[in-house]
Amino acid sequence: MPSTNSRSDQGKQKEQPGDAVFPADQTPAGNKKPNFPKSWRFYAILTTLSVTGLLTTIEGTIITNALPTITAALGGGSSSLWIADAYFLASVATLPLYAQMSNIFGRRSMLLASVAIFVLGSGLSGGSSSMAMLIASRTIQGLGGGGISLLIETVVQDLVPLRERGKYMSVVLMFSTLGAALGPLLGGLIASKTTWRWVFYINVPVGGAALVALYFFLRLNYRRDQTWKQRVSRIDFVGNMIFIAAMAAMILALTWGGTVYSWSSYRILVALILGFIGLFIWTGFEWTPKFAPEPSFPRKIVSNRTSSAALILTFLHSTITYWSFYFLPIYFQAVKNRSPLASGVDTLPTFAGIIPFAIMGGVLLSKTGRYKPLHFVGFIPMSIGFGLFSTLDENSSDAAWVCYQLLCSVGAGMLAGILLPAVQAPLDESDVATATGLWSFVRGFGAIWGVTIPAAVFNNEASKYAVMVSDAAVAQKLSGGKAYESATQEFLNTISDPAVKAEVIRVFARSMQTVWYVCLAFSLPGLIITLFEKEVTLRQDLQTEFGIEDKKDPAAFGMELPGVEADAVRSPA
Repeated sequence: MPSTNSRSDQGKQKEQPGDAVFPADQTPAGNKKPNFPKSWRFYAILTTLSVTGLLTTIEGTIITNALPTITAALGGGSSSLWIADAYFLASVATLPLYAQMSNIFGRRSMLLASVAIFVLGSGLSGGSSSMAMLIASRTIQGLGGGGISLLIETVVQDLVPLRERGKYMSVVLMFSTLGAALGPLLGGLIASKTTWRWVFYINVPVGGAALVALYFFLRLNYRRDQTWKQRVSRIDFVGNMIFIAAMAAMILALTWGGTVYSWSSYRILVALILGFIGLFIWTGFEWTPKFAPEPSFPRKIVSNRTSSAALILTFLHSTITYWSFYFLPIYFQAVKNRSPLASGVDTLPTFAGIIPFAIMGGVLLSKTGRYKPLHFVGFIPMSIGFGLFSTLDENSSDAAWVCYQLLCSVGAGMLAGILLPAVQAPLDESDVATATGLWSFVRGFGAIWGVTIPAAVFNNEASKYAVMVSDAAVAQKLSGGKAYESATQEFLNTISDPAVKAEVIRVFARSMQTVWYVCLAFSLPGLIITLFEKEVTLRQDLQTEFGIEDKKDPAAFGMELPGVEADAVRSPA
């Protein structure tokens, strides 16, 4: 945290109700406590955060089954990938900014703003009349979704000590996973039974209810001894602009590569090179105190091998998890010839396995305090599961794909809540928000790769195998980056010749096999990376300045006690 300003600057700006205060010379950093408070308010906040988390996780998977239907309704061809990528780009590119602003303005105000932006973007997405409008609206939605995801995780870190975070994060992730499980099912149901617009409209009432609940229950401390002008001056605008530009170039390359242009095209290569150069410049800018006195990406976050290794594992885990989220429905629709609704039901084994093993991973971390062996064990069933996915084709039994999904979900669930504590273990508690922001960025960046790379592989493979289709007109629809949008039961039903239909299904099946082979290249390295982690003792004491506020404190609600200055308030309980 930067140095505190003089008392003459304190209390000038009236803050939102629900944000408590404590003086500059009293911080909880030195008040280690063997236990942490678990009053009814703690559980009310945890429940509210969990329900709010449903918003972004449902949104992250609900379009997996509805995307082909949306593309068919609005057109757009290869630009349909931007329906997903625009959301991820906006949510990921602003994560460092959200993390820094939550330190400056408080967790509560930023989370409320994020939910409001998300609801606005959802309404605009549902009312879109063109692909361009939908992509723009999804960008707005992503701006809110990224903040929601990050700040929920940050608040949980503020409420419980490091040793317990895996356990309580698994509770929040249980609701998030439930949302991810409901997403494909709801997407398929909406796509087959009503208009696709309800894929987005459904977030409006849910988001509105979450906004009200957060306003009343999310009452947290934060330092408010600066004016708004002083706070705004602390924001790393230049660094974040460099980061956003770099991410935009990189996502553009990942979206267009293999679809609009070949991977060897100068347009793709230039965009990728500019993206990586931008990230390099951003890193140098952030690590130079002269340019960034309060960086959104401090060098100390990755200056130790444990945090660095855990961040790499996070990227790999996120990539392969979203890989399965987005392409299992494609297998069921394009290879098994299932409806969007049926494919949503068929993916339930993945989520049914993730929930209990996410809880188990958090409990084991809390009991043992050891994350390294859990990380290693987690990548084993995932790698085996993806290898088995590559054996699936149009003749595979239901028992096969159910068991393979359950096996893969063992590792995906176990790792879900225990990677962030490993990142934070070697760091100081003052770095919670920044470390969580970087971890969320890496996870979101992995999700982008987990959506775009398999789509590119699928399109490229389908183009290669399109020669197997005897009908030239049908074969053309599988070439030139159009296979992904054609991978639906609706498209298969337009093929009247059974022989041609069987040929198309075979093309899809062989393309899917390659998709899973490539996925192994992201899963297997996880076993090696875990060996670079170092076991660090997980702190059992809660040390934070952003804990639950004391409702008895009048200043927490914008009031002052007679004869007491606004900044002369207690340290948090």
